[in-house]
Amino acid sequence: MPARLGLSTGHWPAFLLVGAIASTGVVAMPVQEDEAPPSGEETAPEGSPGAREQDREAIRSVMRSFEEAFEARDAEALAAHWTEEGELRTDSGELVRGRSAIRQAFSAFFAQAPEVSADVRPEALRFLSSGSAVEEGTVAVRRGPTRSETRASYRALLVREEGAWLLAQLIESAADAPSIEDLAWLIGDWASEVGEGTEIRTSYAWVPNKKFIQSRFSIKDQGLELSGMQVIGVDPAFGTIHTWTFGVDGGVGEADWYEDGGHWVLDAAGTLPDGRTLFETNILRRIDDDMFTWQSVDRLLDDVELPDLPPVKVTRVSTEE
Repeated sequence: MPARLGLSTGHWPAFLLVGAIASTGVVAMPVQEDEAPPSGEETAPEGSPGAREQDREAIRSVMRSFEEAFEARDAEALAAHWTEEGELRTDSGELVRGRSAIRQAFSAFFAQAPEVSADVRPEALRFLSSGSAVEEGTVAVRRGPTRSETRASYRALLVREEGAWLLAQLIESAADAPSIEDLAWLIGDWASEVGEGTEIRTSYAWVPNKKFIQSRFSIKDQGLELSGMQVIGVDPAFGTIHTWTFGVDGGVGEADWYEDGGHWVLDAAGTLPDGRTLFETNILRRIDDDMFTWQSVDRLLDDVELPDLPPVKVTRVSTEE
């Protein structure tokens, strides 16, 4: 059994594609041979445009049962989506072959898996023949609000057997690894003003080996001054850009960075000096080399929801100042 599926290493498993297929509507559960279309519906001739649309609709509607089985951690029902000799290949090249082995892998995963969610972005669904199709896309999987998100690309080969669409092969591959060089444009000094009388200053600088960026920040607000530091780098355990934050008041925090359509999304979690926890999503939108905006949304202080904050404009401080 693949170590990743079995969670034997403690690393988030390469279970991405299973979550992906669960949400894309690509696979259908088997139907009984004597099932017939609902009364009043006719089946379009195989290979016709109408049949293709029926296939797409059937795949989307039947996949709801896959999602239900996934959320219920029902390994038996999930394995039923594969052909008898179906395969699951992880991004590390490990192979799970056969419905029975896939069922066992699911069982091992669900025995240890925490809360999971998937953000699936299908990119293409195409038919290779009247009885086969390929789905391709990307997926991000998160295991609880404070754990790192993992991303991958997937390719699913589906075949029709006795009227049912089944998964014959599922292949996942690691998404392009982020690099700390992606944030090199931040190097320098930045400033922003929030409301009346609140000034925020931030500086970013390379550490000597350029494996990390060190940031120092200060906040002045009507006589109150706070400061702290951050270290930004690629977390080797998960392959994601990660921030470690330390405030002089004793608060600590962490965040994972993910690029999304030209901007960065930071899933952040922290502990305040008094022990309360804060979760939020921060969005950094790069306008150009000398300006970006920063916004905090989906904020939760302990169990209390906080309102979203409006975007704040941050500008580079000229070296001549």
